[in-house]
Amino acid sequence: MNVKEIFGENLKHFRKLRKLTQEELAEKLDIIPNHLSRIENGKSFVTAELLDALCVIFNTTPASFFYTAQEFSGDDSLFARIDSVIDEELEKLGIKLKEKIRK
Repeated sequence: MNVKEIFGENLKHFRKLRKLTQEELAEKLDIIPNHLSRIENGKSFVTAELLDALCVIFNTTPASFFYTAQEFSGDDSLFARIDSVIDEELEKLGIKLKEKIRK
């Protein structure tokens, strides 16, 4: 499996976890659904800007799109733990930012 296929499978996994259709995610990314389909099928690859947007949408890091199935056990627990840690850290950063703005 090549890097584009690994990325595509993980992108599809994240999309389905969030219960988004290809059309919904494509709209959020400001791309056409066909382009998203080609990325998910490993036929195209993302730009750095598109990867940044995906990380924001899924509250994750770029690295999480590059794990293979062998690197995680196949269940969603690793994704859930990663998401949980990221959500906690983002919440802390949001609180700190609000405090700085109010000073």
